[in-house]
Amino acid sequence: MSSAAMAQPVVTEPTLVAETEHVDGGDVGSPEDASILPFPHLPSSPDDAERRSGFRRTRTLLWVADGTIAAVGAAVAAVVNNHHYPLTVAMAALWLGYMTIQHTRDGRIADLTDLRRIASININFVLFAAVVAIFFGESEYPGRWAVGVTGSMALFAIGARWALTKQRVRRWFKLSLDERVVIVGDLESVSRTITEWAGIEELTIVGVFVSESDGRPRSVKGIEVLGTVGEVADRIPAGVDIVAVHDVDKLGGLQLAKLQWELEALGAQLSIITPVTNTVEARATVRRAGRRLIVDLAHGRPRGALAALKCTFDRCVAAVLLLLALPVIGACALLVKFTSSGPAFFKQVRVREHGATFTMYKLRTMTVNAEAQLAELLEQNEVGGGLFKIKLDPRITPIGAWLRRLSLDELPQLWNVIKGDMSLIGPRPALPLEVQAYDDWARRRLAVKPGLTGLWQVSGRSNLSYTESVRIDSDYVDNWRFGRDLAIVLRTVKAVLTREGAH
Repeated sequence: MSSAAMAQPVVTEPTLVAETEHVDGGDVGSPEDASILPFPHLPSSPDDAERRSGFRRTRTLLWVADGTIAAVGAAVAAVVNNHHYPLTVAMAALWLGYMTIQHTRDGRIADLTDLRRIASININFVLFAAVVAIFFGESEYPGRWAVGVTGSMALFAIGARWALTKQRVRRWFKLSLDERVVIVGDLESVSRTITEWAGIEELTIVGVFVSESDGRPRSVKGIEVLGTVGEVADRIPAGVDIVAVHDVDKLGGLQLAKLQWELEALGAQLSIITPVTNTVEARATVRRAGRRLIVDLAHGRPRGALAALKCTFDRCVAAVLLLLALPVIGACALLVKFTSSGPAFFKQVRVREHGATFTMYKLRTMTVNAEAQLAELLEQNEVGGGLFKIKLDPRITPIGAWLRRLSLDELPQLWNVIKGDMSLIGPRPALPLEVQAYDDWARRRLAVKPGLTGLWQVSGRSNLSYTESVRIDSDYVDNWRFGRDLAIVLRTVKAVLTREGAH
């Protein structure tokens, strides 16, 4: 929007167009069919009042729960060690005040039950309590005592919030945790966000604002268009919890400030949608530079000492696992050898990080002439991207099908991990032909070593389409965390036991 356009006063009685035909996800009307209608703030409906009441009930219930937790914690600690009765009561009162202040600041319903945020807040308070007890305590182990008392209160508080995330508990207390959202941006961005947010139960999209250049459609993907970007501050419906803005530059500094003031009066939250995708919030850090807010994104994969530590960990664990698995591998190799002609082990060239190739080892699960039969089966391929896979592949031997269901055919890849060709956890090792068909998005898979297991395996394995597989692998590469690897290991055990997607 030009500066001249921004300087013009906002039209309070806009032109609404009649609905005509469906274009680009929205019903677009012609300016010639326009009619002049007033567009004040939409009045609050009974549903809006009930939702606001549910928010207040949630906040009140959490305050009562925190007060009870603080009182019980102080009482128990005072009985156990009455020498610290004044300090115990003071710490419990401080904790309750601290939690109350946090609730007062919460502008979104989801903030009240954000377990990660509440855990972070309580960890800081426990550390603070330990320092206070060390300086003012009289017992031999004041720090341990303070951590025990405040830590117990923190755990109970997190437990209370976890209970409120359960649908049954919310119905019991008549609480509503969903949020009504208005999306602001150009037609393409708004359309994409509506699609991405369609499956999120906690968000209800009640309207959108689009750019002036988008031609004033009446709706976008079934969501009513409330106006244009420049009219957001004057047309926000009552009862909205979040106004999510795609391109703040199109609003301009004054319009954005006006929108913030308006939302503050309405009790709604202004949220900025960045164009960054495939990124977890743990990688993002918000800081201020001059008068601007900057979002810094940390590297998505391990580097330096952390990468060396991960490689060492992978090799050591793989060596231990291989020693334990040798009897199983030997027994499976004998079964393969005696039930079908050909070698027990199968070697195949795969691609590792940065496009380098290596020889991957597996127990043979197909007939010896499997490659020769491939041409006859290409029409039955159920995936794309240079990869061939069908559920009822006639080339798989009976023992091979059993090995695949239990993922035992992949045990020899532990040797690849020890050699450094693979990692315990990572993207699926790709074939050279498959890599030749990669676009820039899929090539991101090659930024790290392929894995013996990975996010793709615990998310459906062979049941995934090629596009889904690429998205999942890219998400793992961009958002690596050690804790996430541990979660994948646990989910791998479940996937192997349930045999989900194994064929």
